[in-house]
Amino acid sequence: MDKYKTEFKLQVVNSFLGGEGGAKLLARRWKVPEEKIRTWVSRYRLHGMDGLRPKRSAYSSAFKLQVLSHQDRERLSSRRVAAIYDIRNPNQVVVWRRDIAEGDAQALGNTMPKPDTKPERRCSETPPEAIPDSADTLREENERLRAEVAYLKKVHALIRAKRSVAPTKRA
Repeated sequence: MDKYKTEFKLQVVNSFLGGEGGAKLLARRWKVPEEKIRTWVSRYRLHGMDGLRPKRSAYSSAFKLQVLSHQDRERLSSRRVAAIYDIRNPNQVVVWRRDIAEGDAQALGNTMPKPDTKPERRCSETPPEAIPDSADTLREENERLRAEVAYLKKVHALIRAKRSVAPTKRA
């Protein structure tokens, strides 16, 4: 359930963009948390009106890994990377990162949509010209998955190394 209506969000964003005040002043005026205003403005700048509308999504594990690697590569905050990828709850990125840090890579796949229960349609024959394309596609996907696994291994190794090195106090 969305606490704030889209029209209200747009009104607050327009106040901010119109120079009527900063996030702190507008937060007091509109009785909205300052962080919400910053988030709405960021989403509006990146995605327009769609960024202010309610959204319910399930994200694939590949998407989650892409978000986390982009965050690492560009050294972005969770709020910023969530805005770029139109993830409505920036804390979700933090949860994904924590799941990886705790070695729970399977948790990344927990929110994947369930497969359809409809019976599968089968073609009687696969056209011969489609076979090389599917083999190339499988090869590319295999390479991408290997890269993801390598990335996760490096993340786990860094986390283990960080935990094993205890901070020492010098007097």
